[in-house]
Amino acid sequence: MTKYQHIFFDLDNTLWDFDKSSLMAFDKIYDIFNLINYGIPSASHFHHTYFEHNNRLWELYRQGKIDKDFLKTERFRLPLKDYGVIDEKLAIDLGESYTDYAARLVALVPHTLEVLNYLKEKNYKIHLITNGFLEVQSIKMQASGLDKLIDKSFVSEVVGFKKPDYRIFHYAMENVGATIENSVMIGDDLSVDIIPAKEIGMTHIYFNRKKISHNEKLDYEIYDLIEICDII
Repeated sequence: MTKYQHIFFDLDNTLWDFDKSSLMAFDKIYDIFNLINYGIPSASHFHHTYFEHNNRLWELYRQGKIDKDFLKTERFRLPLKDYGVIDEKLAIDLGESYTDYAARLVALVPHTLEVLNYLKEKNYKIHLITNGFLEVQSIKMQASGLDKLIDKSFVSEVVGFKKPDYRIFHYAMENVGATIENSVMIGDDLSVDIIPAKEIGMTHIYFNRKKISHNEKLDYEIYDLIEICDII
């Protein structure tokens, strides 16, 4: 793969272990807000309830059907309602506190730093394409030290397009002087990261960390980030 010069990564659950940091954040807010007093049995139980609502709301956000502020509050209002708790202020406070903790409690996917340092040594340019919120992703990058290893970050909120919209991929490549031919996209979400990259002719590596079954014919599929070092 010597013809490649630019490596584009997704961030959440590709480099940053979003699932782990999210659970850590829920432990914090469960205690801070004494959620046991609201009839919520545990932080993990609350997280499971939240997770289902959050996934559906993020899909609506990617489609442009809801905005960021609605998502941040609604993803807590709805699970609270499932426990019979109707409290708008609590939903807002939980959303703000969770967002802060989830960004600052560092949790990287195993081998992230090893792989990024390997790519740096090989003189690849390393970039991010993420659908996350700017203020959150920036804190994650600084807290984890990823900002020192990433050449350029493209956040959908700033670019104006969200993955899987092809335009965010083209925008990122044009911005760093890359081409489809000399670029590689690496991500954990088949439909959001990999399929659009495949459809525009971009070499892609599907990080199938959760070993999800599928029928797509892909350029590369890995189950551990360290496998990137055997490909590139």
